[in-house]
Amino acid sequence: MPQGETYIDIVWKQFKANTFAYAAVWAMIPLVGVAIFAPLLCSNQPLVFFEGDTTLFPWGRALFNPADPVDFLFNMALLGFIPWVMTVWLQNRRWKRLQASAGRRMWVASFEYILLTLVLGGIFAIPGVAPQNSFASRTFTEEQFRSSGRNYGIYAPIPFGATEQDLDSIFKPPRYRKHAQEARDANDTFPHWLGTDNVGRDVLARMVYGTRISITVGMVAVGIYLTIGSIAGALAGYFGGWLDILISRIIEVVLLFPSFFLILTLVALVGPSIYMIMVVIGITGWPTIARLIRGEVLKQRATDYVSAAQALGFSNSRIIFRHILPNALSPALVAVPFGIAGAIITEAGLSLLGFGVRPPTPSWGTLLKLGSDNYTYWWLVLIPSLGIFFTVTVFNLIGSGLRDAMDPRLRATH
Repeated sequence: MPQGETYIDIVWKQFKANTFAYAAVWAMIPLVGVAIFAPLLCSNQPLVFFEGDTTLFPWGRALFNPADPVDFLFNMALLGFIPWVMTVWLQNRRWKRLQASAGRRMWVASFEYILLTLVLGGIFAIPGVAPQNSFASRTFTEEQFRSSGRNYGIYAPIPFGATEQDLDSIFKPPRYRKHAQEARDANDTFPHWLGTDNVGRDVLARMVYGTRISITVGMVAVGIYLTIGSIAGALAGYFGGWLDILISRIIEVVLLFPSFFLILTLVALVGPSIYMIMVVIGITGWPTIARLIRGEVLKQRATDYVSAAQALGFSNSRIIFRHILPNALSPALVAVPFGIAGAIITEAGLSLLGFGVRPPTPSWGTLLKLGSDNYTYWWLVLIPSLGIFFTVTVFNLIGSGLRDAMDPRLRATH
């Protein structure tokens, strides 16, 4: 082992040796980028709007006032992207001096980006801090059209909103565009590259914003059950005895409840909600993580460093969460990408059945449902299916790569 090489460095080197897994990481980057930069890709709010001698910035105000909290968090990630890039660029000089590996840089930079996003979200969620959207009631594309060129705006590459309706363009195939004589808005003659849905909403815009829903469901649900499972498994493995028996029995009970049918039951009682989907997947998925962590903690508990920590009088909480758990997380981390893929499929399946997110929130499963009602609208079946297939495949390949990289038996053969 080279001097200064950490476990993360070893895993990253082994991971890069897996061609498909490494390619999946690079495929995931634009996928996450689409979710973060969705408002810059698709928006019916002009970036800049020139109204006579007045210059307005409707897009910026809409960025701070989305209809859905999920969009707000991603918008904060968009807002923090440039400061984060500048920070990483400055840190990179120090990392080079310290000869930090690419894998370590990637993990640190990713953590900093998530932390910056959460900080910005917390700041601008405070009432009065974020600018109010004083243009919420205005339709700039219509104003521009009626002004006959006196007023005009600069729009995103796809000048349609994810929830913008056009009842004159329902169920139109890909590349459809209105004739100039039929136009009522400034963006009406722009082509719908992936067609429209049952109320004339642009499918490409809904696919782009649907990426946010899929990634959020996967990340949050897995984050919930990774936290619960890690804590429960660590406590059971370290203390053993009656606590281990109790947690094991709880695990067996929770495993009896399939998350999909539990969500269907709760939806029938309280109505569809993306947050309920994430929570239910989280509180029903932790037993698998708990079992993996419990087994690792049992092995770590018998090692010399744990005995030394106990002899030095360290508290049980310090031994568990500062010493044992970081060394026992590898099997759980392997399960994370597979869990994200499973959560995405669960959300899409629920939306396909009509029990997923509330309309008009864009979702790949909702688009698929519209297409499944009538297969002549083939684009509503093919396009979201490809999106789901690509995303799930990417996360499964990453999970397979992590599993191989963290298996010491496989490392020994190289």
